[in-house]
Amino acid sequence: MSVIRSSADMMAAAAARPGAKLAQTPEGLRLGEDFPFVCEVCLGPNPYLRMIKMPASRECKISGRPYTAFRWQPGSEARYKETIIAAEVAIAKNVCQVCLMDMEYNLPVAVRDKLLGAGGPDRGVGGVQMPTSDVNKEFYWENQKKAMDEGTLQGFQELNAEGSKSIGHSFEKLAALSRNNSSTPYYDRNLPKLCSFWVRQNCGRVTNSACPYRPCNGTFRFPELASTHPELLSSLVRRLHMDGAVSVMRDTSDAMEEIRETLRDSQRGSRNEAIKNRYHGTKEDKLAQKYLERAQSLPELTPPEDEGVCSLWAGGLTPEITKQDLLDEFYAYGEVLEVKIMAERRCALVTYSMRKSAEEAAKALYRKLTVKGAMLKLWWARSQQAKDNDEARNYTRSAELSQPLPPPGTIGSGPGSGGRMLYPSMNPNAMGARPDHS
Repeated sequence: MSVIRSSADMMAAAAARPGAKLAQTPEGLRLGEDFPFVCEVCLGPNPYLRMIKMPASRECKISGRPYTAFRWQPGSEARYKETIIAAEVAIAKNVCQVCLMDMEYNLPVAVRDKLLGAGGPDRGVGGVQMPTSDVNKEFYWENQKKAMDEGTLQGFQELNAEGSKSIGHSFEKLAALSRNNSSTPYYDRNLPKLCSFWVRQNCGRVTNSACPYRPCNGTFRFPELASTHPELLSSLVRRLHMDGAVSVMRDTSDAMEEIRETLRDSQRGSRNEAIKNRYHGTKEDKLAQKYLERAQSLPELTPPEDEGVCSLWAGGLTPEITKQDLLDEFYAYGEVLEVKIMAERRCALVTYSMRKSAEEAAKALYRKLTVKGAMLKLWWARSQQAKDNDEARNYTRSAELSQPLPPPGTIGSGPGSGGRMLYPSMNPNAMGARPDHS
């Protein structure tokens, strides 16, 4: 019989377990009141920042409550950034107060929840359903604010029926999509905003270089076109470098009109609605849908139809790799019966006791198996039926060869051989090559 737990019980269970790590605030400063809950991308590359603190000066776009906002410039060429939601609201979903991206994977909330099999548009800390009415919202977020001030507020996590963390079956896809794997943060998120007057061909400040927005200020980077229209992006950047922002703005050709219409489409829509869609992870978040499409196109290792195959083939081994090294990589996914290394072929066979363990190992390690600095190839081992079919084909082929190969010395006895004993493979005439001429 299933036991229905109340929201208070689920929050207590969530608080009893370690949640996602919160941002490390400088010593003596309080999170949310003296320092924002933001990601490294929004902070920028400069370790020395001057932040403007504005106590109770903004209304949270999600909870509707006043909060302490912060404003700063991440870099000399970046635009000013400002927090748009309250700290307790951001921690409830473990997202940045500015860009609303997940703090751990730097991905939209919808992508994280979909691939982890956790959360949802109406879920918060510990999987508790978030309120919808104004009175319940006020009560809920007030309790969240008190928990943050007391230091007991946990980051976002989803608890399943057994009370453990649910990571889903697509964790490797989430790790592959994560922008945190990149050596360089995605600072294009901090670029100046696109000049809407330039797109409409009536920016008056571009002529005297007084416009602070793209591309009037000389910044010719357009994330709006990078992923969806790379050919338009290449054409626009080339024209801007050749003719400048003023000439391109006045260009009335069909090609430039198509580019301007694409840029206008990227700016349409309500900003407040876009913020809510990004925070709650709804289907209207276009960026999240692009990531999910990429996740579906990621390559996977398809298991063979023969359910009796429980072995994986690993190729590209170096002499330094031992059985214990391979066992250390594969044992985490199930019981390993045998690790057989074939040094002459630079490969190995790893056999599991259960097919499910082999499938989990193949899904997790495909294109990511690295042992002692060597990137190994991973594939399913061939089934016994496939081996039997190959042996049958080889036997039939050898039976069809009615004439045996000539013995050594019978080929190459003609002119130009010099009287040497030649094997068939040493005769260039037998391989279709040009005969040697003296």
